[in-house]
Amino acid sequence: MRGITLVFVAAVWCSTGSMAASFRVDGGFIKDKAGRVLFFHGVNAVWKRPPYTPPSTLFGQSAATSYFDERDADFLAANGLNSVRLGVLWVGVEPGRDAFDDAYLDRIMNLVNLLQSRQITVLLDFHQDMYNERYQGEGFPDWATIDDGIPANQFGFPQNYFTPAVKRAFDNLWANRDGLWDEFRDAWTRVAARFQTTSNVIGYDLFNEPWPGSQAETCANPEGCPAFDSQTLQPFYEHVMAGIRSVDRRNIIWWEPNVTNDFGAANNVGLVTPIDDPGANQGISLHDYCLAGALSGGTNSDDPSCPAQEDLTMQRQREAAARNGSGRFLTEFGASDVLTDVARVAALADQYMVSWHYWAYGDWLDPTGNPGAEGMFADDLDRPASLKQAKADLLIRTYPQAVAGTPQSFAFDPVSKEFTLSYLADPSILKPTTIFVPVARHYPGGYQVSMTGPARVTSQPNAPLLTLRNTGAAGVVTVTVSR
Repeated sequence: MRGITLVFVAAVWCSTGSMAASFRVDGGFIKDKAGRVLFFHGVNAVWKRPPYTPPSTLFGQSAATSYFDERDADFLAANGLNSVRLGVLWVGVEPGRDAFDDAYLDRIMNLVNLLQSRQITVLLDFHQDMYNERYQGEGFPDWATIDDGIPANQFGFPQNYFTPAVKRAFDNLWANRDGLWDEFRDAWTRVAARFQTTSNVIGYDLFNEPWPGSQAETCANPEGCPAFDSQTLQPFYEHVMAGIRSVDRRNIIWWEPNVTNDFGAANNVGLVTPIDDPGANQGISLHDYCLAGALSGGTNSDDPSCPAQEDLTMQRQREAAARNGSGRFLTEFGASDVLTDVARVAALADQYMVSWHYWAYGDWLDPTGNPGAEGMFADDLDRPASLKQAKADLLIRTYPQAVAGTPQSFAFDPVSKEFTLSYLADPSILKPTTIFVPVARHYPGGYQVSMTGPARVTSQPNAPLLTLRNTGAAGVVTVTVSR
């Protein structure tokens, strides 16, 4: 069956492989076809339980029991949340070895198309936590779970990561036991072949939070684990990238450092040689959590250690991106109702000029997260009425969605509501700079715009999308939006 699959995907590649990418990494930024630098603010939407897509009216669910549907696409679009990191679980893609479930990918495509209708981008995320459901986790199918018969413990998340059975399952994956690398590659190749011409797909997130298995203890230090990163994780990613590039040389491939990087450990991928993406269009999918918060279920996310550690995570991933020629996308942060932490990391994302996905849109009966606190709603089935307004005030914010030049800095003050942007205008870019402004939430009396430099405002007063056109000269443009 694998031979048939490869013939199929090769045929798809031959018919579409020369098309230009909708999104590309250039100079560390995500850019569109016009050359503008793009920024995304969005949410994670990962249903971790069977059938691995959220109950939805799209799939015959009643509106009263639907967790994600047209209402949510409308809510996201209206509030400037222009990207969704959408869970695609390997167990859903390939529940039996070499037995792919195209009906599952049909459901994923329905969700992608819904979001596309609202001009919302999608990052497809091969999500896992604690490997498999037998360990109270999710992601990997049973047939790809090799623990050599070690009994599973039931200590919950994240404690089961440290148990012998979970460590052995990851060890066997990293050792390529029973050809697991080929199987993982082929599953991704199947997905990429299906979605590679879908214009709102912003790429493929290869592996959520890779756990080093029995090597994890060697990674839990500021310098991380160079041996695991360079000798195991990087070759694994390059193997998977090669498979995806056999059918799709266009889209961005996003790769995650091992999970200890979420808490400030060094990312050593590319330390010997830069990561090898045959399509030369790749980026780092990074997470930024405070360790004290993660170990406490989010309640200690305002621990005194958190500010320095979260900033260190950003620094470390910027260094790794420069070394590997990668883009950066903050694909997880938050996961709690500790608003000082949410505000702090959102401000760091502005400071480091990275796009983000907040974890998570809803609690969604999450077996490996922080249900009750991580979502944007007090009740997932009462949307949007139960929106946590104070959290929304931090996440629904003024920010640049497209910049016709090179960004120098931008920031939003959640107290004064003042937004500032500075960029070096590129006269060759004819499309406008666009800035999302949540007028009703933050500027009910209207907003003022002041600016200097070679650009002019082209949108109507108090428009929710502020637009500026370059005037044909190079130079620094500064923009301030205020009440």
